[in-house]
Amino acid sequence: MKPLGIGLVGLGRWGRNYLKTLLALPECRLVAAADADAATRARIAGETGIAVHESADELLSDPAVKALVIATPDRTHCRLASAALAAGSDVLVEKPMTLAVSEAETLVRQAEDNNGVLAVGHTAVYAVDIESFRIRLDSLPRVADRRARAERTSSGPSTGQSPVANRQSSILFDLCPHDIALAALLFGSPVAARARSSEDGVRYEVRFQMDALLRGRAQWCKPPHLRRFEVAGAEELAEPANPTSADRQSPVAIRHSPLGRQCLDFIECCRTRRQPLSNGRLGLAVIRCVSALAASCADGNAWVQISDVVHRPSSFASRSGPDRTEHRAEVA
Repeated sequence: MKPLGIGLVGLGRWGRNYLKTLLALPECRLVAAADADAATRARIAGETGIAVHESADELLSDPAVKALVIATPDRTHCRLASAALAAGSDVLVEKPMTLAVSEAETLVRQAEDNNGVLAVGHTAVYAVDIESFRIRLDSLPRVADRRARAERTSSGPSTGQSPVANRQSSILFDLCPHDIALAALLFGSPVAARARSSEDGVRYEVRFQMDALLRGRAQWCKPPHLRRFEVAGAEELAEPANPTSADRQSPVAIRHSPLGRQCLDFIECCRTRRQPLSNGRLGLAVIRCVSALAASCADGNAWVQISDVVHRPSSFASRSGPDRTEHRAEVA
């Protein structure tokens, strides 16, 4: 079968992981990449031999590019994903899918109206066998007794700031989506959420359909990092310490990594037109939930109904910055 032609936008930290992963998968062909930084473009072009452009528009105009992976800063996700879907390309966009509920709703509607595949980079859901875990959950005596606990820590964005210094909003969008996505796949749609921030991070609770409850903690800190998800009465799900890094891995290891499995799912869905495990609808549910958590943080840990934030931009939507008509690729 002919490899699927893919373009990659953004060659920062996450973009480089996607670069190594896509190059290791024979099911796809990385046609070209894009990044705004000239030094990055020159280095990657020299190392890989692929064309690296400044603008994402050059990828979207290439007929060999059938799908686009977006690994740029989160403020650019909606604009780039919308342009790609409008151009007829399928899209895999890194999490967070967007920074505003209204933007996420727009992307889902756009993909569904045009029969496009929209996948979101929640790699945590590819780190475990979701189906076998669902079977174990179904064996629990009472569905209403389901309680999950999640812990996730990371070094945080490379901004030169202290790992725990005044970055709770970034934690909500960068760390919490993974565990919320996993819980949503197991329990159904989130219905209410609350959160409180402190010097060491964020603690949050999310209620799901049929009274399932997720209690979570997310924190920026120095290594070693903790990534754990467990459900009362079922086995713990623990991710590898660095599950998405493609550095120093063989092609076989990359293929079976969470990021490799995510990319393979996306590629297969582009061929079959089915929905990926981490699809746009899941991404929308996560953004609605994160937006509720942000509103709760601003309101003293009060419970916020998810339905109340469906059409309301996120409290941190100002991070999206001004829109630009040129689809310049940025470093993630």
